[in-house]
Amino acid sequence: MASNPNAYVTPKAGSGGVNLRSQPFIDPTTRIGFLPEGARLALEEAGADWHAGRVYVSTQFAQAIGDSFVTLRPGAISVNVRSAPVLSDTTDVGDLVAGQRLELIQRVGDWLLARAYVSAQFTDVMVDTPPGPKPPTPTTPPGLLTPDQVRALPLTPAQPRTVPPGLNQNQIRAARIWNQYGGLLEPLAASIGIEPAVAVAVVAVESGGRGFGADGRMIIRFENHVFWSLWGRNNATAFNALFTFNSDVTWQGHKFRVNPNAPWQDVHTGNQSSEWDAFNVAATLNANAAKRSISMGLPQIMGFNHQRIGYDTVEAMFDAFSADERWQVLGMFAFIVSNPALPAALRQGDFVAFARGYNGPAQANFYANLIAAVRDAFLTLPVSKSLALPMSLGLPAMAQSGGTPRREKSRSGKRK
Repeated sequence: MASNPNAYVTPKAGSGGVNLRSQPFIDPTTRIGFLPEGARLALEEAGADWHAGRVYVSTQFAQAIGDSFVTLRPGAISVNVRSAPVLSDTTDVGDLVAGQRLELIQRVGDWLLARAYVSAQFTDVMVDTPPGPKPPTPTTPPGLLTPDQVRALPLTPAQPRTVPPGLNQNQIRAARIWNQYGGLLEPLAASIGIEPAVAVAVVAVESGGRGFGADGRMIIRFENHVFWSLWGRNNATAFNALFTFNSDVTWQGHKFRVNPNAPWQDVHTGNQSSEWDAFNVAATLNANAAKRSISMGLPQIMGFNHQRIGYDTVEAMFDAFSADERWQVLGMFAFIVSNPALPAALRQGDFVAFARGYNGPAQANFYANLIAAVRDAFLTLPVSKSLALPMSLGLPAMAQSGGTPRREKSRSGKRK
């Protein structure tokens, strides 16, 4: 067994990925999938030529043979092999087909935990850095969930939404957000008297439903004109050497450069790297003002609003939002209730009034239409049931629905 629970195996940088095998030797019959570059498996055992990682298959279409192996159930054509006991495209790393078997580690509720092998030549064994000190927690307004309550809640919902074929982008986005954050969105929405569908829609419109980028950094948007107001106005020479924006339409024309002799670059390219590059340049001039000049995380709340959502300093807000999406979700609701007109507008379905108060008046109608579209999309999604996982193996517990668990689907039918 891996001695460190934080250890994992991942393809080497530049490899593009590595074949996933049922046994530690190269043969067409042992290939069960492909681990792409950037993906990982929890490490079961490291070796000189092969590393064993942990994978999961659903007991709906797979069975344990004694205490040794995992195979398909009679009549099944194939079953997904997953990197975690979660039904998601991101966890699908292959398929177990007839005639193949995996080495059983242990039964885990409705899943079978098994070994899969990757070549040591094309993979690295890594160890996650142990968690540091707890991030700062906010002071929440009366009636909203407390930080301790938020910390205790599961992020995943008791009743996920399924994503059958043929859905549009708004439906897919709404399902992804709900299935990732619904366990927290639902009670927070109830605490301020709004429908969960509306909470999902606000998250979708503000950030596309992602709190962190692929590189692990928090999603941000750096606003040149805000940095000008907070710092540049009193330091115009230094600001103008590195930043510019349209003085007539201040949220447009945002550019930066890393030094006065470098070429100008767009801040808002649709790529988080340019936002962070601009922010880092600003932070060299004034770190506090730079943090107050970015919108952060899932709710895209500006740093200068830190006190409005319960943080004494922008640094505390930045550290909390960077550490855990839970604080981002809680921050969104704290921001909403800080202005009584905002929850009232959401309850009444007046998304224009909400967008005007949350995002500003410039594009209120545009944001309102987006919120309405995602809200309506969410309401069309069918409900499924979640899997309940034990805590004995240190796996994340998912809220129980009290009904039939959600099931994996075989390749013989429609694939999730």
